[in-house]
Amino acid sequence: MNIEQEILLAYHTADDQPIGGGSSKGWVTNFYKFLTTLLEQVSGKQPNIKMVSENDSHVDLYSSSGVLVSILSKDFLNNPTLINGVNLFASSSKENSTLSMGGLSRLFKVIKFPIDVDNFLPEYSDILSYDFFHIDPLTGEPQEFKRFFGNEAERSYWMKMVDMSYDIYQIQTKLEELGTKKKEEKEVGKEKTIYLANSGVDMIIQRDTVKRELIRHGYRVLPDQSLPKDVHALEPIIKQDLDRCCLSIHLVGEDYGYKPAGSELSVVDIQNQIASKHTHDIHDYNVKHGGGEKFSRLIWLSPDLKNVSERQKIFIEDLKSDAASLDEAEVLQIPLQELKSIIREELVTGGRFKAKEIEVDEQLPEDGNLIYLICDQMDTEAVKPVMDCLKDKGFSVVTSMFEGDLMDLRYLHQENLRRCDASLIYFGKSSPEWIRTKMQDLLKAPGFGRTKPMKATAIFTEDNSKVDNLVNNSGTLVLGDGSFEPKKIEPFLAKLQD
Repeated sequence: MNIEQEILLAYHTADDQPIGGGSSKGWVTNFYKFLTTLLEQVSGKQPNIKMVSENDSHVDLYSSSGVLVSILSKDFLNNPTLINGVNLFASSSKENSTLSMGGLSRLFKVIKFPIDVDNFLPEYSDILSYDFFHIDPLTGEPQEFKRFFGNEAERSYWMKMVDMSYDIYQIQTKLEELGTKKKEEKEVGKEKTIYLANSGVDMIIQRDTVKRELIRHGYRVLPDQSLPKDVHALEPIIKQDLDRCCLSIHLVGEDYGYKPAGSELSVVDIQNQIASKHTHDIHDYNVKHGGGEKFSRLIWLSPDLKNVSERQKIFIEDLKSDAASLDEAEVLQIPLQELKSIIREELVTGGRFKAKEIEVDEQLPEDGNLIYLICDQMDTEAVKPVMDCLKDKGFSVVTSMFEGDLMDLRYLHQENLRRCDASLIYFGKSSPEWIRTKMQDLLKAPGFGRTKPMKATAIFTEDNSKVDNLVNNSGTLVLGDGSFEPKKIEPFLAKLQD
């Protein structure tokens, strides 16, 4: 394979008119400048990028370039010269079986404003695009980036630019390895392959953040191609990708997501349902055959949910109910930074598949009187009278901890659920989402290694109406309905003494 030009940047001149906004340069010229700068930072050397438009006749460059970055727009896609160039590049790459390398395409589809590219380039519909536009959160309308420095631009435009720079660098590295025959490309194993499901438009930035972290730590992220827009073609591809993964991650916000043709469900919902079935199937297979097939599922709910539609509320509640039925699935409503730490635990330490070695207090009572008193950090002062009361009555008490490494705290919480005889949740100033999470943890206690049922579970709250709908027939007592008094927890203690 003869590569004479490292990177070819193809564009239509109509997309490079001066855009204003404090810049006399055009959109493409700015793009070229930023890409050059980032690639130099990533690779440590000056990149060789050549710009070609519909007015250039460098046909030979298309067939001898390592990477083609095409700025796709209405004008570009309606221009025969530019389309022929894309086809020539792709056909030359296919002849050498190098159009796709390590899950990345040598053809980079940059979309500066929404347009149905597949209608013009249907043969490349499976190649992921890089969407360099943003959605107005108020109107839901797409908007071009005409200013490149600002809060929203820094979070969206620049993150996508960084992602693409890393992807180009990876392709260049693989081309160098192929050319010098340093080593053969190795297939990435299941233990290093992650399914990162699509998200609604409000979670695009967060999804990009997680994807970038995974890739930089050496993980392959699926799907690595554009998903079909028809549900009948979509479902088998999702199943195929999940079969190749050890973990699926689902980021859920306020937007339900778009619906593919032939479905009343969004792609976000469909991916969740198929991943849920996949998790159940693997769980059932392991139980039936004593297998050790590893697959887990992390569902992240944005802590900032506000304007949630009724449809999305139903979707979120279904997610929580489904996840509560499986030890291998977990719903988290925590800051994104904490989510990234938990993902690392799942992947690096083995998560729930591998016991974490951490010092715990082995001096526990043998008389069945250990109570796990669970509270939020903002209620640490309010819960002290409850703890003192329990100790005065002769019970041993362990309580929630808040200082230390996040992973250690999460493990200690699970360990306390595994070893306690009863649990009492103090629900004071915290949010309804917090108490729901703790109730789900109680249901999942067997998944943490618990071998016998708890003697009693209870929630103490100053307002019973806030939690009555959460317990239903779970057997969990709801106590309090006012300020704490020792007599109010007597029904809970009576169960311990049965």
